[in-house]
Amino acid sequence: MKIKSKILQVSLAVLFLSGLGFPLPDIPGAAAESGESYAAWRFSKPIEAGGDVPYRALYLDEDVYREAAADLSDLRIVDGQGKTVPFYMDNGETVIREYTTAYASELVHTANQGKAAIFDYKITPARENTDIVGNKLVFELPEEAFLKHVQVSGSYDGNVWEPLQKADLYATDGLEQNSIELGAAYKFGYYRLRVENNIEQLAFDKLELRFNSQEVKKTDYKREQTPEYTLTQKGKETHIIVDNSNRLNISKVLLDSTGNFSRKYKLLDESGQPVGTAGGDELYRLDFKDAKITATDIIPLQLLRSRSFTVVIENNDDAPLRINKVHTEYFVDKLVFAADTQGPYKLLYGNPQASAPQYDIAHFKDYIENSTLNLALLGTQNMTREASVGTAAGSGWLQSKTGFNIIIVAVSLLLIIVLIRKMNRTRT
Repeated sequence: MKIKSKILQVSLAVLFLSGLGFPLPDIPGAAAESGESYAAWRFSKPIEAGGDVPYRALYLDEDVYREAAADLSDLRIVDGQGKTVPFYMDNGETVIREYTTAYASELVHTANQGKAAIFDYKITPARENTDIVGNKLVFELPEEAFLKHVQVSGSYDGNVWEPLQKADLYATDGLEQNSIELGAAYKFGYYRLRVENNIEQLAFDKLELRFNSQEVKKTDYKREQTPEYTLTQKGKETHIIVDNSNRLNISKVLLDSTGNFSRKYKLLDESGQPVGTAGGDELYRLDFKDAKITATDIIPLQLLRSRSFTVVIENNDDAPLRINKVHTEYFVDKLVFAADTQGPYKLLYGNPQASAPQYDIAHFKDYIENSTLNLALLGTQNMTREASVGTAAGSGWLQSKTGFNIIIVAVSLLLIIVLIRKMNRTRT
């Protein structure tokens, strides 16, 4: 009886402490294993890495984008012993800082040479005793609709001129081109604009010289593909539904079309929600005898990962556009890891329940990127043993300390009931 009473007291104590939320002492073989259990990861790919440099880089492929979590938080690299290998991921989007210096100018001379018109400008320095440096000319355009072929020259003294660029300036149907990229930075103090066939006597009185510089922080990891798409007509609209079942990081959509047109458009994701785009909401193509003006590229403001997306073109009363092909550009992500353990290595993915890992290696990214990286390749996709998300979640619950405590409580209750019954039988 004393032994049974003692067992009953211990069981009640265990039950009481568990109910108060106190952690139970670790029991060898019963606690959750340290580190991550990878039974819930549905897919893997071998990492084919050669060379003897300490760091390896690999690019994700379409299989990974299709089967991994939407935010890629479930990516893991393991070595030959199944141990986690830290890595960092570079999303490949270029971070660009732009700097602009603007210079005013004064129109100092105009002349006519046959049907051509000449406009000479003197640039005003930004500050005294500083050089003038520019790589772009921006003109104030006349109010009339026009299209003119022009030539730009530069001069240090306003007397000897050096030809620089030939280009087009135009303003028509709400579209305009008012600037000319010089292609390089020049220190000219004077610029000349020659407007060909200026029979309308259009005036280009104001010029601004600009120096645009950029600081690029990353390198683009771009790819291009020709995806499957369907084209349908709905009333006065053309709907181009583009397949992106691999959930690639779409950065640009290019429409291959013919004819002259100017149409409004909108970009929708797979749920029909509008997606913001750069450069306005108009597609146009103006193909003249000696000039072509086109804007048929669609650039989402953020990378588009929908399994499909739709370009809706408003035709109004015009005939639908002839779309020959659709091309897309997309970014690929790069993983970098230290190959300092025993291989072979493999990439795991396909567990939407997983959270993104945090590794120290990310703090040394700038240093690593400046060192030598050996390019590794991903092999054929393998599907692990069937493990549904529910099974994975159940397994994780069972291995947690909370789940273990619940099991101990249940066992204690069962033991108490059995002891009470035996004690009652003994008394009778």
